[in-house]
Amino acid sequence: MKFILSTTLFVLTWTLSAQEHACAKVKQASMANYFNQQAKPAAASPQISHDMKYDVKFVHLDLKCERTNKAVSGNVKTIATVTSAVLDTFMTLLHQNYTIDSVRFNGVILPSLRQDSMIKVGIPVPLPGGSTFTSQVYYNGIAPTGGSAIGSGYSNASSPSWGNQATWSLSESFVAYHWWPCKQALTDKIDSSWVFVTTDSTNKVGSNGLLKNVVIVGNKKRYEWKSKTPIDYYLISVAVAKYKEYNLYAKPQYLVNDSILIQNYIYDGAINNTNWINGQKQTLNKLPKVLEFLSNMYGMYPFRKEKYGHCMAPLGGGMEHQTMTTLGFFDYYVDAHELGHQWWGDQVTCKTWGDIWINEGFASYTEHLVAQYLDNPNFATNLDAAHQNVMSQPGGSIYFTNSDTLNTARIFSSRLTYDKGGAIIHSLRFLTNNDSLWFNTLRGFQSMYKNSTASAQDFKNYYQAQTGINATQFFSQWYYGEGYPTFSVKYNFLRDTCFMKSTETVSLPSVTPLFITPMQYKISRISKADTTVRLNQNTALDSYKFPLTGTITQIVCDPNNWIINKAVGPSRDFTLGVLPTPTAPPNTAGIEETNQNYEAIRIGPNPTKEALYITNPLHASGKLQLFDVTGKLLEEKALCSENYLNLKELVSGFYLLRILDSADKERCSQKIIRE
Repeated sequence: MKFILSTTLFVLTWTLSAQEHACAKVKQASMANYFNQQAKPAAASPQISHDMKYDVKFVHLDLKCERTNKAVSGNVKTIATVTSAVLDTFMTLLHQNYTIDSVRFNGVILPSLRQDSMIKVGIPVPLPGGSTFTSQVYYNGIAPTGGSAIGSGYSNASSPSWGNQATWSLSESFVAYHWWPCKQALTDKIDSSWVFVTTDSTNKVGSNGLLKNVVIVGNKKRYEWKSKTPIDYYLISVAVAKYKEYNLYAKPQYLVNDSILIQNYIYDGAINNTNWINGQKQTLNKLPKVLEFLSNMYGMYPFRKEKYGHCMAPLGGGMEHQTMTTLGFFDYYVDAHELGHQWWGDQVTCKTWGDIWINEGFASYTEHLVAQYLDNPNFATNLDAAHQNVMSQPGGSIYFTNSDTLNTARIFSSRLTYDKGGAIIHSLRFLTNNDSLWFNTLRGFQSMYKNSTASAQDFKNYYQAQTGINATQFFSQWYYGEGYPTFSVKYNFLRDTCFMKSTETVSLPSVTPLFITPMQYKISRISKADTTVRLNQNTALDSYKFPLTGTITQIVCDPNNWIINKAVGPSRDFTLGVLPTPTAPPNTAGIEETNQNYEAIRIGPNPTKEALYITNPLHASGKLQLFDVTGKLLEEKALCSENYLNLKELVSGFYLLRILDSADKERCSQKIIRE
């Protein structure tokens, strides 16, 4: 979901604050209101376990709704399978605002017990594990106010710009029960669903899946939407208004001789308006290219056999309802964010609300990808705005547990969940240093966890297995850790050599004392093309030396904004590379060298395409050895004050460099990446 503040003239002018991410503020309201209402005692009750004893296979919502009010009536059928040893009580959630007309269980009307928002039905003959049952709840009432990510779980309002009145649902995070009886458990995806809505004949109704039929019922119409794809409870939706249909088609590269429908329900007050036509319509027309692009990046659009689309509603942003986003307006990055959710949030859903990074982090990252490849002039600005928002405070972690799962400001934090969440995915791509491998990993993760739920730990484990890169350090620093680094960089150049020194300080050393990370430096020279080097920051003070011809005019730290960081300099320090070289003290024969001598050794650049330099400023003695991944010794030479290994003839891949002292004791080893 994404949220944007607005000012209203005749046409809405939307402005995005870098300090408040579009999707964050609205979602913060959801959980706060939810836990302030009657669902809180229901969720806290030990008897909630009854609804964890069955697996929902199918739901059929058959409702009556209008664009003019918040009344909901009808029935919801649920087909489920018992997952416990025995089920003696059926339970579902429905807000106490509604009157229960009757509950049928396997076709028989049974008495029900209401406790706050819980409906419990005793089963005369308990069902054994593996049994399939059908429940049907008939009800009517007026939806409660509040509780949802944007306003209410079920809302009614008029558009201030176009004059249309609309009614719509928005169930994230916990308020699907505000308009239909349901089981609210993220890990129990509903295998298939139908949403039927009977309404005034002047209305249209948008929902999930495919519109299979429109049936005349007296002076009303029944819209029959059906979906065969698994869906989480909070993604089922309805939107009712006087709509006109405006359809587009996307043709992803690998979808041969076919296309994907983008079905848009536009207010009838907007669709023929010149201001809408010349503004938001032009933005909407760009969406097929975005869908085609994301199908290449993440894998084919997950719901291509159904559709993608939008329903307009007077809300301040968008909500990623599966196959049909509900939104208040069309904005290029709002549209991209919600479309990205169809993979990250809908096809693969967070396993718990503590894993919201799977949804919102990757949807925010989608914005950066779309900017980079489809709107490049805005890429650097958008990414820098996210970084600056993250660094507006010294601490803050993406990770949270326990009581924080009830803290709405924390879960839907613009700074942490959205901006930091999306930014560190960009950083992980940089760590991977292989775009083919990176995007194959994203596509593979989507394939493995499709139609299911996943945690941040699931993604970390999958990433490591696919790339062969140990990401523990990365996640410890950026996902579980807090703060950000500042790099104070100095450089000098002498003859054909560049010297650099980088001193790292951190914003919250008590939590994350050091960020070990690769860094890029863009070097500009007189009469020569710019060059970019990649160097590893392994300690708080690292020095580098590498061959480089020409007169350096400028060095830029992290020119492509891969890492959340601040930089001081780089500035030239004329003393680098010209200070006297330390000499070994006299009479040291037979005295074991200290670890400090070996800790001063510097290795780089890493990764490298050709040359590897090993500098030994304290003249530690010994030898260095280079091995391939099979353990074969490729090269061995004495350890000097300056060493050079030529890797040009080696194939791309991983190698191991070992440094031994004069007693053949290993003092250090490092994995080397030959690009």
